[in-house]
Amino acid sequence: MSTRSAPRWLTPLSALRASVYLLGVTFTLYTIYYAYSLFFIRIRYSNLFVGMGIALFYLHTALERYRGRTDEPEGELRSLVRRIDPPFALALAGLALWSTAYVELEFERLFYDAPVVGYTTNDLLIGVALIALAVDATRRAFGNAIAGVTIAAIVYAHSLVGPNMPGVLRHTGMTWEQIARDGAIGLTGVYHDTLMGIGGTWVAIFIMFAGIAKAYGLMDFVLDAGRELGSSLHTGVVQVAVIASMIMGSITGSAAANTATTGSFTIPMLKDQGVRDDFAAAIEAVASAGGQMLPPVMGVAAFLMADIIGVPYVDVIRAGLIPAALFYLSVGIGVHFAVLKFGWTTERTEAFDPRILLEGAHFAIPLGVLLYTLVILRYSPLSAGMYTIFTIVGVVALRNAYVDGASADTAVVTVRQTVTGLYRGGVEMAPLVGVLAAMGVIIELLTQTGLAQRVSTLIVGLGGSSLVVVLLLAMLASILFGLGMPTPAAYILVVILVAPGVIQMGVAEITTHMFVFYFAMLSAITPPVAISVAVGSRIAGTSFLRSCLQALRIGAPGFVIPFAFVTNDSLIYWSFPETLVSFPLVLAGTVGLIVATVGYDGNRTLGAVRRVLYTALAVGAMFGTVGHPAIQIASALAVVSMLAVSNTAVSSRLRTPTKN
Repeated sequence: MSTRSAPRWLTPLSALRASVYLLGVTFTLYTIYYAYSLFFIRIRYSNLFVGMGIALFYLHTALERYRGRTDEPEGELRSLVRRIDPPFALALAGLALWSTAYVELEFERLFYDAPVVGYTTNDLLIGVALIALAVDATRRAFGNAIAGVTIAAIVYAHSLVGPNMPGVLRHTGMTWEQIARDGAIGLTGVYHDTLMGIGGTWVAIFIMFAGIAKAYGLMDFVLDAGRELGSSLHTGVVQVAVIASMIMGSITGSAAANTATTGSFTIPMLKDQGVRDDFAAAIEAVASAGGQMLPPVMGVAAFLMADIIGVPYVDVIRAGLIPAALFYLSVGIGVHFAVLKFGWTTERTEAFDPRILLEGAHFAIPLGVLLYTLVILRYSPLSAGMYTIFTIVGVVALRNAYVDGASADTAVVTVRQTVTGLYRGGVEMAPLVGVLAAMGVIIELLTQTGLAQRVSTLIVGLGGSSLVVVLLLAMLASILFGLGMPTPAAYILVVILVAPGVIQMGVAEITTHMFVFYFAMLSAITPPVAISVAVGSRIAGTSFLRSCLQALRIGAPGFVIPFAFVTNDSLIYWSFPETLVSFPLVLAGTVGLIVATVGYDGNRTLGAVRRVLYTALAVGAMFGTVGHPAIQIASALAVVSMLAVSNTAVSSRLRTPTKN
């Protein structure tokens, strides 16, 4: 009796692939539908969002593990783990769906009755399962840093540990039932109203938009336009790499993920131009990390900031605009000087062909809709993101019909692109669900134990009456708490622990949030972890420590700019004419600082004396207003004058014909 093998589409791997695809599309459509209808209260929506997101993450992880199997020899333990992990991930996906179904079916009782009459044993066990899923998903997606902090928070909160801690760390302790309640099943912690409420709506809609835009070719267009622009610049693709990484970093919310995504293209391009490998890694790492501060998305932290502070989203965009401009102008000038200093310029330049821009001109329409709905109509980010998604789908459909002709084949291609975009949007959002849930657990437990309030009090106490000391302590704490974490997670943690202490010193609330956010972001390029530099150095195949050194040189102004906008608050709270005066003065100081750290002014390599002079003038231009405005103005003019003299010398030398 003959046997025939099962059709290819009936194999277990094909079934798993189809499940991942279907759940990814459903996850994105569910988010878009909620934005359209707002048919659930937010916590109930968050429950389904958490379940689908974590389940999708585990299913996708299992699929990648199965695809990644090789026949290469390996140790018995690693081989065993590789065999066990995919089915274990599938089991965890099932547990995520089961836990979500339980909360959904029992939602009315959990929301209204259980806080009064108490929780059942099954409720508490589901709470433990949800916390465990958040920790493990975070570990898999973002490494051990946040997962370790979550576990430490749970251990610290327990009654066996808390009462035995010294000094400000001591608290009365919580039972495991209380941890399960406050960590998840009480519809807090995992379902934290700010983190998951904003992350599952405002953040998700933009991450999903990015996935859809990539499926429509946005990333390819940015890189193609970058290559074309790079061929027409004396410094080649260096500035292009900075701009591309900045744009993509604004959306991703993870410096490491952005470095891995754009760096896989830009770092080889930089090395091909002759840029030294450690500089190539550093340029990409700094640009990717700094993208988190670029409005209007600001690596999704802008949405969280607006909700926490309770101000209109547009106010956060405005507050972040000038600091972002200061940082990116300084980075752009810094890499420009580095390229000139080491002679990494291109030998031959070509005229820029503007026709390349026409290929992606249709992407400007969704961007215009986004800005119009956010800034002019003042819609919520959730509604603005939804209308932007609708717009890009419609625009691409019309564009394909116009370019390729209105036919059934064109319609099929458009539908395939759209479905792929929905899938990619869901898959790219899924890893963030676990980390948002884990951060919710951390914040809830630290708040319940009172540690957050005591840390802020401690910072103020150590700083005494000196604002400078308090700001320095806040800077160190923000960098420390942000090591190894995605920027949104790091921002939330430092806001809870650090920001109240700075606010107590009289610094305005939104300025304080911007201050700690900057340093949480810069932790991605700060040793010893420097996760963004670590990824970049692996791609470039160079030394991590050497890349860190160059990243700190290029990104040096970022560590000073936050202090500058505390001193010059008109950079955050726009006022005229103060803002028009402060911005160019602080910019001049920022440029002076980057000249000192790079050691090149566009004409010559600087010695120690000139570097010290530029540093002193930079400090005067950025902070001189503390003493007298004349100091700030004079210092800025001195920086501009010195650079102008150098550039004039270069221009004269280039215009002088050489004798053969």
